[in-house]
Amino acid sequence: MKPTRTTAPNPDPTPETGVPYPHRIRFEEPGRHGIILGHEPDTTHLVNWVHAVVPGPVAKRVEQIAVALVSNAHRHTRSGDPGGNVRVVIGIDPFLIRVAVTDNGPRRDTVIPYPRSGSLRLSPLPGLHLVEQLAICWDWDWEWKGTTMGPLTIRAVVENP
Repeated sequence: MKPTRTTAPNPDPTPETGVPYPHRIRFEEPGRHGIILGHEPDTTHLVNWVHAVVPGPVAKRVEQIAVALVSNAHRHTRSGDPGGNVRVVIGIDPFLIRVAVTDNGPRRDTVIPYPRSGSLRLSPLPGLHLVEQLAICWDWDWEWKGTTMGPLTIRAVVENP
């Protein structure tokens, strides 16, 4: 019997420097799609891209989640500052669609609210309330850069009917 070699999946590709936003990220895995958006709050490219990669009626739900998370990133993090960007990755399988949005991390000298939905009236990040309503579940994690917080990734999962 020949030994089989298993390899870890390739890390997410990094886009080329100098490529104008928005631009797509290519993955080797089928069903995995990515796009990087600039710091501008216009979500037209995001909406068109979601409908191009997500099949069927679930695309509207994925669009609403992606727009809410990207809007939060632009409004509350360095992703909305000149030179900032937001990365969106969608993974599609027969049963679930996973949406991951990564920002550039908190702005300097700001109070950093932990992502939570809470009540719509009191939520520091109201877009998460919408995500809570549309997704099966969602979670988040920070990337640490030494002693400071770096990029934040919020992931949401939607049923793929």
